[in-house]
Amino acid sequence: MTDATVNADATAFAGTGEAIIKVENMDKFFGDFQALKNINMNVGHKEVVVVIGPSGSGKSTLIRCINRLEQHDAGRIVVDGIELSDDIRNIQEIRKETGMVFQSFNLFPHLSIIDNITLAPRQVRRMPKAEAEELAMELLTRVKIPEQAQKFPGQLSGGQQQRVAIARALAMRPKVILFDEPTSALDPEMIKEVLDTMKDLANEGMTMICVTHEMGFAREVADRVVFMADGEVVEVGTPDHFFDNPQEARTRLFLSQIL
Repeated sequence: MTDATVNADATAFAGTGEAIIKVENMDKFFGDFQALKNINMNVGHKEVVVVIGPSGSGKSTLIRCINRLEQHDAGRIVVDGIELSDDIRNIQEIRKETGMVFQSFNLFPHLSIIDNITLAPRQVRRMPKAEAEELAMELLTRVKIPEQAQKFPGQLSGGQQQRVAIARALAMRPKVILFDEPTSALDPEMIKEVLDTMKDLANEGMTMICVTHEMGFAREVADRVVFMADGEVVEVGTPDHFFDNPQEARTRLFLSQIL
């Protein structure tokens, strides 16, 4: 596949037909090592994009750049019309609209579940305490664990903690949620409950970029699958294209190793 074809495919999008995230000619270096090479990708409103690839391919670095947890070195990233730059105000505005769910939950162990969820809305969006707590209970009900509100993270299973992390991201009422291998730290029996929560979000129209190794989830939920290797976008397509008729030898090799 030529670079032009890759870029054309990578910038096509589904959802409502309007791009909410635009990544153009983006590079990222760690010292002399180039982690991302000329990344071009658009994501439409209400689109679910699943990013897969071998370890070290740049998947997590890509979404961390979109949320400015890592600073890109070249190219442009635009989220909901705001270009990501060194301007701290732009970074703050983008983070308000972009939730992030990590591998390792990142809950505050000394805070109750409801306090973990209400912290950001109260501090960043200046939401009154009562309103924030009402929202938190709605979200805990949405992720099917309202009975855990007064417990602490250490009292919950890994799957429950990850669902709390999803509720916490939703509490900021983001326009996009980025998932960085959200099931990789979970025991197998806990993975389904987290994936079911993510499927519900997708069905409700949440715009999502998911870095994951869960191929069943990618096939069932994704509008598009992006395959990365060695810091580059190698192939992009619908799940049917990707799993049934991949075009690139590198894609076919990867799929042969994991399916």
